[in-house]
Amino acid sequence: MQTFLNFVAVAAVAVLLPGPDAFVVMRTALAGGRRAGVWAGAGSAVGNLIWGAASVVGVTGLLAASGAAFSVVKLAGAVYLVYLGVQSLRAARRGETLTAEGAGDERLSAATAFRRGLASDLLNVKVGLFFTALMPQFMSADAPAFLPAAMVAAMGAIVFVLMAGYAYVAARLSATLRRRRSAQAVNGTVGTVLLALGARLAMP
Repeated sequence: MQTFLNFVAVAAVAVLLPGPDAFVVMRTALAGGRRAGVWAGAGSAVGNLIWGAASVVGVTGLLAASGAAFSVVKLAGAVYLVYLGVQSLRAARRGETLTAEGAGDERLSAATAFRRGLASDLLNVKVGLFFTALMPQFMSADAPAFLPAAMVAAMGAIVFVLMAGYAYVAARLSATLRRRRSAQAVNGTVGTVLLALGARLAMP
């Protein structure tokens, strides 16, 4: 139990740092409302569960060992982030609002928002490598068989709660962001950050 709690503490601190998923969730919540943002957060959490399960069975270890496979997945993630960043910058240039009633994104369905969050997480190979690097630090030969599954489930739950929080805060700000200048500033900032994250992910 102590080992599990130590893992949860370290994982919670690690996911507090905003990454691509956080910006995707916030952009989705601003465009489609809190419900859409929460669904995007759920997609991100499921992506974490998939990466965690892959780590447990060694898939991410194999991915890290294969330079070609790693590069392909990494590049795909970079392209996706750049695509989202360009969308945000185009919205800023056109002066689109960030609310559900805005002229930019149409009101997002739960499935669309979920897929957006899921894609953002699955295309970020660093999530898998994070699991691969972190989990062995809390494992031992005499560890119970259920411990890896419990750690993966805990990580998914932490991610979902945090992303839902981002969605809630972003949705609460939507009334303020009806103003064109505010929307342009946020779209421009988020777009720039996503482009920077994409460029960083594409770097060797």
